[in-house]
Amino acid sequence: MEHNVDFGAEAQANHALAVLRALDLDCQPTVGERFAPGVFMSMDPESDTQASLTSAPGELLNLEMTTGHPGRWLSLNIELGECDLSQRDVMGFMCKTRANETITFRACLRSGQDEGFQDAFFGKRVISYGAASTHADLIKLAERDDIPAQAPWRELVLFFPSDLRQVTLTDLSLFGV
Repeated sequence: MEHNVDFGAEAQANHALAVLRALDLDCQPTVGERFAPGVFMSMDPESDTQASLTSAPGELLNLEMTTGHPGRWLSLNIELGECDLSQRDVMGFMCKTRANETITFRACLRSGQDEGFQDAFFGKRVISYGAASTHADLIKLAERDDIPAQAPWRELVLFFPSDLRQVTLTDLSLFGV
């Protein structure tokens, strides 16, 4: 899947996820390294966390972490580009996960600004455990003052526990209405 024919606000992210879903990966991504177009890990540089990522066709990714000194954050970031939300009422995501140990994590819509960024967290925590689980969440844009309609760049950020050991993302997609 190399050509993106979707033109919605969330198209860039969904295309990147489709490319990742089609890859056969086995890598140890470093901070900021894009292991698929627009998809990367972010880790506190003060931690000693090491990531191991595998992805087989049809499944998004399995992430295994080792750490002796957890940092302040650990995230998976998916770039959305400019992602104009001016014609949207709702922005949301859906994910399917499983984990060897029960974990929860949060997701946010990050909007770039002239200096830095603004994070707008979704209302519910994702719960992942030994069986496959599905999570959906959305943000009603008119009810939020922390999400500009237009931004020079955006990301969907999944904030995992900083002491994460393992999580599998079977599927992930964004939607806008």
